[in-house]
Amino acid sequence: MLKKYKKSLAFLFLLAVIGQLIFSLAAWRYTVPFYENRIFATVGIQFEGSDLHKLNEGAHYFGQTMIGWTKFPHFKSELMENAQLPESLEINMHIQERQNIIFTLTTDTPITFEQLKAAKTFLQDKLDDYNDKTHTKFVLTNVDYNQTEVKRSYPFGALTVFILSVVLGMAILFVRKEFFNQASMKL
Repeated sequence: MLKKYKKSLAFLFLLAVIGQLIFSLAAWRYTVPFYENRIFATVGIQFEGSDLHKLNEGAHYFGQTMIGWTKFPHFKSELMENAQLPESLEINMHIQERQNIIFTLTTDTPITFEQLKAAKTFLQDKLDDYNDKTHTKFVLTNVDYNQTEVKRSYPFGALTVFILSVVLGMAILFVRKEFFNQASMKL
């Protein structure tokens, strides 16, 4: 029975070894720590006796507008310049709940609390500029800051590559058996 699967097992073993070799050469990129710097905030609107439900809904949708700002071509460069952030900066903003946004700045080096506050000030300045032009009164409130060092371990990466190699190998063997062996039988 084992002889029947000898070639398939050898192929899976070879693929797993190749996967481990490739991972060992690229592991330095995978295991390098990086830093996730977050600004948590609630998008609010100043209340002046209007319908509170409509104001909350407007603030929620405005959070989506702010997410769109991060996609502008010059947003990242202006933010880096204003907050003195490193070139390796990656930006992500998403809505956590109704009016709460999380603005994440991913860097390869830690940044200072002052730089993180400068990033929040940059966002607030954008918001103030929007308010001036549209005669609205959106604000960022309940602001909190967080910095986390993210470390990925070599063993976890190696195990992941091993599993992916085996799954890929089994998929290749399945496709080969199901489609190419039957195609040759029909001819």
